[in-house]
Amino acid sequence: MKRAFKIMLVLGIILTLVGVGVGFTAMFIDSESSLAVYFIGIVPLGFLMTFAALTGWILAGGK
Repeated sequence: MKRAFKIMLVLGIILTLVGVGVGFTAMFIDSESSLAVYFIGIVPLGFLMTFAALTGWILAGGK
């Protein structure tokens, strides 16, 4: 179970970083881009996934 939490943690971090990087880049290049809205919209999902994985990992025993 700890391994699943670690994988979920990494995926959440990657999702958050990609969302922020691509979203803000698309927003600065083209301010009316729907691509920017989509990628910035996935940032909260990545953050939630990261927080849930971290909490689950700690409750499962950590390390």
